[in-house]
Amino acid sequence: MAISFVLVGIPGVQALSLSSAPTDARSDSSGQEIIVKFKPGISRATQSLIHTEAATRILFHNDVLGFDVIKLNGQSIEKVLEIYRNNPLVEYAEPNFVFHATMTPNDTYFNDQWSLTKVEAPTAWDLGQSADSVQIAVIDTGVDSTHPDLAGKVINGHDYVDNDDDPMDLNGHGTHVAGVAAAVTNNQQGIAGMAPKAKIYAVRVLDENGKGTLDKVASGIVEAADHGAKVINLSLGSSQNAQTLKDAIDYAWNKGAVVVAAAGNDGTSAPTYPAYYNQVLAVAATDSSDHKAEFSNYGKWVDVAAPGVDITSTYVGGGYKTMSGTSMAAPQVSGLAALLAAKGKNNTQILGTIQSTPEKVPGTGSDWEYGRINALRAMQK
Repeated sequence: MAISFVLVGIPGVQALSLSSAPTDARSDSSGQEIIVKFKPGISRATQSLIHTEAATRILFHNDVLGFDVIKLNGQSIEKVLEIYRNNPLVEYAEPNFVFHATMTPNDTYFNDQWSLTKVEAPTAWDLGQSADSVQIAVIDTGVDSTHPDLAGKVINGHDYVDNDDDPMDLNGHGTHVAGVAAAVTNNQQGIAGMAPKAKIYAVRVLDENGKGTLDKVASGIVEAADHGAKVINLSLGSSQNAQTLKDAIDYAWNKGAVVVAAAGNDGTSAPTYPAYYNQVLAVAATDSSDHKAEFSNYGKWVDVAAPGVDITSTYVGGGYKTMSGTSMAAPQVSGLAALLAAKGKNNTQILGTIQSTPEKVPGTGSDWEYGRINALRAMQK
């Protein structure tokens, strides 16, 4: 009996309202500036003398907090800081750090993407947005590479359904997954992806009805690993274990890939494969209140949760669709893995980081092991 795999997204169309968001605003470095605050009772004359001896000049004095902004004259900032910090009259001295406005993409439907805000992705993007050298393999129904929010970032792999090299999506599921993971971001249209600068390696293993056989899924995993994909997303599953599938997962892991899989949408604690395997990050779905989605599979075998209810993303034909399912949760974790891969972390380190940085939302320890992902915490580790 052949083992078949099915996609695990629950389609649900929702009307989208047009909205706009401010563009990204980043300031330049302040240059050679430090902040100095003297201890209480030190006269301004004495303060001025200390600045003169340090060969610096005052740019600004804050009357409320009592600090000076000091401009250096080409000296080493470390040496000047040391001069002030060694002076017993100084309370503290520190660089005049530059803060950046948190990236708020101007994509049309960004305000509908509650999931990105929930996992603190916009703030995490200030620490990195992945890189075009990082590939997320979407092993699925294919990907519509002509979609304007995916244009230029889709690499066509093999189509194991039609046995050609055009993995065009005839279902819509794979295109939706790809957008969640890595849609073009801050381009004044559509949506934002979790890993804005990552590439998508598209492999078609499921047909227009969202079904595919074990051999196709295993072959797609191996191909993606051989092509150098850092992350492999599997928003598909079967209730049946198979050595062929496990061998493919082990092969990909040994090639250095992080494998992420949807836990399934049967509302049960029964295992789903490949999510159940130890070397796979199994992902359950949560709603906007951080509760387990009613449809989501659960159990201690599930690693983490991610938003998976009413997720807006790219769809075939250049459109957008709102869908729910662990299929939508998994690519958010894949996108996070791609952010970490761009920082130079290997698959073992990425796995450890994602497992050690989630938020302990309700269900942690029972419905899933570690918690609901938090992109900012992961990027800061």
